[in-house]
Amino acid sequence: MRKRVVTFALAACLALGFAFPANAAAPASSSNINAQNYTNWDASPVDSYLFANQDGGLTRVEHVGSVAVVEEYDTSYRLRNRRDIRLELPVWGGFFAGAKYNFFVFGQSNPVESDSVEVIRVVKYSRNWERLGSASIRGANTTVPFYCGSLRMAEAGNILYIRTSHKMYRSSGGGAQSNMTIAVDERDMSVTDSAHLVADVGCGYVSDSFNQFILADSSRHIAALDQGDDFPERRAVISVFAESAGGGRVTSGSVNSLGLLSYPLPAGGDYRVTGCSIGGFGDTRDKYIVAYSYDGAAVSTGPADRSVYLAAVDKQSGEVTASRLSGPGVSTPQLVINGGSGGYILWNEVDGAGRITDTLRYASFDSLGKPGDVKSATAPLSDCVPVYVNGKAVWYVTDGGAPVFYELSDRGVQKMAAVSGYTDVPENDVMNTAVMWSAGRGYIPPVSDSEFGRNIPCSRSVVVLAIWRAVGSPEPKAGTPPFTDVAPGDEYYKAVLWAYQNGVAKGDTSTTFSPDAPVKRCDAVTFLFRAAGAQTPMYTKGPFADVPAGAYYAGPVLWAVSKGITNGVTPASFCPERTVTKSELAAFLYRWSLV
Repeated sequence: MRKRVVTFALAACLALGFAFPANAAAPASSSNINAQNYTNWDASPVDSYLFANQDGGLTRVEHVGSVAVVEEYDTSYRLRNRRDIRLELPVWGGFFAGAKYNFFVFGQSNPVESDSVEVIRVVKYSRNWERLGSASIRGANTTVPFYCGSLRMAEAGNILYIRTSHKMYRSSGGGAQSNMTIAVDERDMSVTDSAHLVADVGCGYVSDSFNQFILADSSRHIAALDQGDDFPERRAVISVFAESAGGGRVTSGSVNSLGLLSYPLPAGGDYRVTGCSIGGFGDTRDKYIVAYSYDGAAVSTGPADRSVYLAAVDKQSGEVTASRLSGPGVSTPQLVINGGSGGYILWNEVDGAGRITDTLRYASFDSLGKPGDVKSATAPLSDCVPVYVNGKAVWYVTDGGAPVFYELSDRGVQKMAAVSGYTDVPENDVMNTAVMWSAGRGYIPPVSDSEFGRNIPCSRSVVVLAIWRAVGSPEPKAGTPPFTDVAPGDEYYKAVLWAYQNGVAKGDTSTTFSPDAPVKRCDAVTFLFRAAGAQTPMYTKGPFADVPAGAYYAGPVLWAVSKGITNGVTPASFCPERTVTKSELAAFLYRWSLV
């Protein structure tokens, strides 16, 4: 709560070429909840992406139907701009936000096995979403691009590296599935190299490869991770290219293979069943870090029997240290690396019926891949890989509607709904920033998708609930409040109990809290003052003629003035007896967050 909110200034330029502007009043609806989860050979290209753009803002890119939705948000998770970019080929491959450019990959099937058919197209966009060019991959021993696998990209120098999968020609691959690697020079969008043949062992050929990851590591080498089930071995393997990253070659030189996990072939079982799903791949200075789930026997076709692991693979020796964190009964985990110094692994629990729940488990880890204690929260995951922004891991989830954002930091997990503006709080209104901030974080819910209800008076329960949410919704101590009008089923029950236990809000009487009673401005400030630890005001004489020195709220009002939380209704009056409105409460909370 005592941290400054970083302002996300977002670009508002409309895209050119194949991009067209869409109504920025509403985020696109989709369903990506639990989409990171897969069982064995059913991984697929990632649909959902989130990145910090060049202006310091957050951008959502998601494949939805026949378009890639591009949405830009500010610090309050308010939608500032939206555009839709149509798929140039019918099959979605993926997206990558590079240092200078943005890239999309599209594909199409080639059932006739023609070397003239464009099976993959890599499209380059400017950071302002102007289409700048493309690279085409034709034939490439491919009948179905991205088949039974995924697609991920990495960047080194001027080279874009793509690691994906494909179904090969029957004439030169037996129709089998394998990985595929492509290198593209970003300057002129020329394909510098492509590994798509069985003979291309110099790229770390794996068949079948059910999931693919790639990165430019801290030693300036390209490293790829594949979940293989057959050739060259039945294992998950890291392939480190001998050539330095940025050279643009993927089929020359040697590859150092680091075995991560080998799984047996069940007697009489399906060789495609590995009992494993890989959720993330990253690196620190000395280690490759992998997040995965595994049943230990290569027999399960679902998450109910799997446990979650965090593995650290030594870059020099290849030694693997795998830590089992939870299970059985886990989803495919997500991994986020914080600049090589460590990060988080996150996963959801699975219930007895095999259904993924919203019970989130997570653990931090250090640069050596050593995990800390497992902690809990309530939040789903999606195929949006969390990104680090200003000390927080951020991701979003959709469930048949607009995105809901989640932040993970040392303070735990916070849920923030996307907001797109309210008719009763114009963008140039002085209250706009505070309203969007408080609504986006769920501290003060709006009355509808289009109206905040700025002038609605706040009740005692609304104010206490907003403060409780703003400090991270801490669990109260065991016990019950001594109020006959507050029941365990009430939305504000925990907030009232916490406020009572911590001296933030007393009852209206010794036995009643009066949750629906209106709150005066002086009481709202007093609640905040107590929640902040009843700090001593910076000065004792206030500017307001209507705040007597002996009033119980005199100290809190002076404290609020000294902290910039309020300047009063006028320079000389605070209007302490006036009921606080939703917009005023939003302003108090927002300014409090900046202290």
